[in-house]
Amino acid sequence: MSAVVSAPPLDLPRLERHFATHVPGVGRVLEATRLVGGNSNPIWRLRAEGGLYILRTQPAGALLKSAHALDREVRVIQALHGTAVPVARIHHLCHDPGVIGVQFYLMDCVDGEVHREVALPEVPREQRAAIYHAALDTLATIHRTDLAATGLSDFGRPGNYFERQLHRWSQQYRTALPEGLPAVDALIDALTPLVPQGHAPTVLLHGDCRLDNLMFERGTPRVKAVLDWELSTLGHPLADLGQFLGVQELPPDYLLPGLAGVDRAALGIPSQREMARRYLGAMGLDGLDTETDLRFFKAFALFRQAAMSAGLLRRAREGTAVAESALAFGETTEVFAEVGLAVLAAPDVH
Repeated sequence: MSAVVSAPPLDLPRLERHFATHVPGVGRVLEATRLVGGNSNPIWRLRAEGGLYILRTQPAGALLKSAHALDREVRVIQALHGTAVPVARIHHLCHDPGVIGVQFYLMDCVDGEVHREVALPEVPREQRAAIYHAALDTLATIHRTDLAATGLSDFGRPGNYFERQLHRWSQQYRTALPEGLPAVDALIDALTPLVPQGHAPTVLLHGDCRLDNLMFERGTPRVKAVLDWELSTLGHPLADLGQFLGVQELPPDYLLPGLAGVDRAALGIPSQREMARRYLGAMGLDGLDTETDLRFFKAFALFRQAAMSAGLLRRAREGTAVAESALAFGETTEVFAEVGLAVLAAPDVH
């Protein structure tokens, strides 16, 4: 399988002509470089007369319903531009498949660094806690977004968030892998009776809240941009926190490296309870205190990762995956589910 399997071909002259009409400041496109990272939507860095830009496209081939929704991503980024949430500026969204075959958008290229591993091996020990604090503070800032002021009040359905999401992602998983996987099926069964029933505020959710979806100013803990809003919606605030903490439960030698079994104190990384307290303290959520049991939220996030990996496996089998790593993630879908089951069976975060 090639490194790029399902990225649409870029016809640069045609793209230039399109930009000349819709984004004239871009000028002539001098170079297009495919960026590595992510299994969802292909990304290119464009070097043009007008500067550096990021081109994000849908993958080629058949798409699952509601997947790869670039228009939703553009809507939320544009709504957040100029607020306390740092995002790149969007220049253009194109729905016309006649340009490069798929939907795409163009945005500013933000200079900075992305931390791909949660253990932060490239960051000095004394700076690691600050990186995590900044990430959690940014998450709280996202969740404090004024939905009415940003025009996002109708960006998702209020109430019953986890019930709806569990149903949706179970359907996605079963569509992708009709034969099923024992660990994923067991995790769905375990999560179903634990779905929270109480009231929680409806907030803007990033939807894929992980350390590697933040762009930091180089050598500092300052977040310059929040990346990858494809899964954003409205919902329960602890969904994002569960995602942020849940992926840390993965083994450190997995494809998406986690912190399972790692001495956090020795690395200078806050404990999960410290992270939760910082976020919950910043939010001041009524009915949720700093000792809230987070096992369901983390396990749910891991189930959703398993469902997404099942989709990657389907696309890899069909030869329509975006990146070479899709097959590796898809073939280890059960890792997410097994870790999710272990989270439910273990004591709460500490």
